[in-house]
Amino acid sequence: MPILFPTQGALNEVFTSRHPLSRPKPTQSLPRPKFSAWSVAEDAKNHAGALSEKAQAEIKQASATAQAKTEHIELYSGKYYAACTFGGLAACGLTHTAVTPLDLVKCRRQVDSKMYRGNFEAWGKIGRAEGLRGIFTGWGPTFFGYSAQGAFKYGGYELFKKFYSDLAGEEKAYRYKTSLYLAASASAEFIADIALCPFEAVKVRMQTTIPPFATGTFHGRGIITGKDGVAGGACYIRLLLSKIC
Repeated sequence: MPILFPTQGALNEVFTSRHPLSRPKPTQSLPRPKFSAWSVAEDAKNHAGALSEKAQAEIKQASATAQAKTEHIELYSGKYYAACTFGGLAACGLTHTAVTPLDLVKCRRQVDSKMYRGNFEAWGKIGRAEGLRGIFTGWGPTFFGYSAQGAFKYGGYELFKKFYSDLAGEEKAYRYKTSLYLAASASAEFIADIALCPFEAVKVRMQTTIPPFATGTFHGRGIITGKDGVAGGACYIRLLLSKIC
């Protein structure tokens, strides 16, 4: 008797590929190549490093060009000490002179705290009474005094640094470099403040007397010398200690 229904084998053969549970496993694809990790921060860091190296190369080239034009200054030579001395003179003298108006208000408020309530009020009152020249009262002794201090400070530091290094010897100078440089700095500062004090005495008296007791630096020096002598007595000792400490 013929079979009306298809056999199990026939059904499997026809419908196996369409059955969701009996689909053949997909063939594995070839592994994709791995890409290197990329970071915005890392890229910026590399870019900055490249720019930094380029900038350093340009600075070195510019420095070499400048030295070629002005001649190379040998370390611890006479030219070297002269350059350090002049650099200190210009740096300290000009910068301290530029802030004379601030120094003027500070000194007067230290003498009388109720004289002015603030800087701008002080400059306004001084300007109306004495003009721009009054705001810069004491600029002369400030310029001469701090120019001398800067010259001895920077030039003396390099001189004492070399002197103490030679005394200690190469090995000990390298081992105790920090202590040696501190000693050189203290020695230079001591001498620099001695050079500053005569001018500082004139400056302080000019700024704290209204009207100023002298018309200029050398006029003030003459008055102080005539009254207190060349050394200036205890006034210079107090000023010296205040600058050193």
